Amino acid sequence: MDPKLRSKAGHYEILGETHAKYEFFHAGWNPYSRFLDVDKVDLVLRRVGKNGPEYREVQVKFGKLYRVGPAWERRLFDVTSWRFFRADEFAACGSHLFIAYVLSEDDAYRGDLFIFPVRDFEGIIRRAPTAGGKHRVYLSRCKESSEHWVLRCAKKFEQVGGKSTLDVSKYRRNFGLLDRGA
Repeated sequence: MDPKLRSKAGHYEILGETHAKYEFFHAGWNPYSRFLDVDKVDLVLRRVGKNGPEYREVQVKFGKLYRVGPAWERRLFDVTSWRFFRADEFAACGSHLFIAYVLSEDDAYRGDLFIFPVRDFEGIIRRAPTAGGKHRVYLSRCKESSEHWVLRCAKKFEQVGGKSTLDVSKYRRNFGLLDRGA
């Protein structure tokens, strides 16, 4: 589909929620959409466990993946996504909330779903560089491995690691984090 036409097809958050519902369903959860997003809950997940029904609350965020441009980025990464967050964006949320961050290029969704406990995600936001009073959360896939994802903690750097990046690979497709519960 033509990218100009695709951008008119609907809100990207709806696409993210659709991908998330599919992924959670295949991970053994039954996703229910919330009608009103007044408390940062987009989906309620339900499954039957040993002791009866279990529930998880999820906020879904969508990030478009872009091919990296500048030469210094191309040496380290192949795709990246960025999004602005306030440092206190999730402060009023209980620690039971999960953030499902869906990343996708225009041409196809390739399973890049990250599941963050909300307090972990708050730490990630605080590590991201600030721009205009908000934190610019850059998540980038490393060229050396399609399984290696990092948060960029600096604006420009020569190598991945140290204080310049934070490894977020453990959150990619980690449905086991939902087992920690509320």
